[in-house]
Amino acid sequence: METNGNRPGRKLKCASRAEILRSHQRDDDFIKFLREKLSDILQNIGVHRTLLQYIRSDIPFKLLYFIFTSGMGNQTLGEEYTGIVQANLEQRKVPTLTVRILAAILECFGERTLLKLLQQLQAYVNHPLRELTPAAIMFLNTLLSKLRTMIPIIILFHKGIFYVYGRYYSLGRRIAGLDYTKIYGPRPKDTVSWGLRLLGFATIIQCLLKIWQSGVIQDTAAINTSNSKYISHNCQLCLEATATTATLCGHLFCWSCLSEWLRVKPQCPYCREYVPPSRIVHLMNL
Repeated sequence: METNGNRPGRKLKCASRAEILRSHQRDDDFIKFLREKLSDILQNIGVHRTLLQYIRSDIPFKLLYFIFTSGMGNQTLGEEYTGIVQANLEQRKVPTLTVRILAAILECFGERTLLKLLQQLQAYVNHPLRELTPAAIMFLNTLLSKLRTMIPIIILFHKGIFYVYGRYYSLGRRIAGLDYTKIYGPRPKDTVSWGLRLLGFATIIQCLLKIWQSGVIQDTAAINTSNSKYISHNCQLCLEATATTATLCGHLFCWSCLSEWLRVKPQCPYCREYVPPSRIVHLMNL
């Protein structure tokens, strides 16, 4: 994956949006082909279904594909097909192995890892051993829920930015500073780039609408909460499971969260009123 871009004074030619998209599409098709073939082979030899569940994910194949292509300094099949290579356009050189590894990790695990971390933080905040006030628990739960909602929107917004400006295919590649340069072959027509720009503007507008809608929904939920004293069918601790039990003070939780909490502290997780474990109420037809 050598380029002449490191010659002094020579400017690298940025790859077009269409070339980058076509390159990734070709790579994804090949990864999907490998996954399907390996899955068929394992099924034929009678491999256990638990292993097959991991095989159905594209991530192991993306990492394996990375090792034998970008990880070893080679072009991917898609990059070779479109005549582009990974490059740092500002420094006019091929990115280091460390940068390529960072970009691959962020692209495969970045969004999933961040969402899982936020989920674990929310579970940590709602644990009965945490000496947090109800107001602090409410604030942190709201903040973490907003972040979990916003992360996919931010990633989609960045995709719109790529369609408009043609730089950095993914947010992980932007963080790593890894872009593409054109080294050989014909370039697509400008009409393709304009079409992708229009798609980018539409994507950005879609993201702004999602942000506005999420804000309206959260504001409406906050108003309803203040008016109805948290009459909700979801557990106020995990915020996901359906509430099946209530305390004497009228707050709703799922059985697993409330029973675990009361084993540690005999008080309501929300208002801290004394609640003996024998006095919780099982709800019917909620």
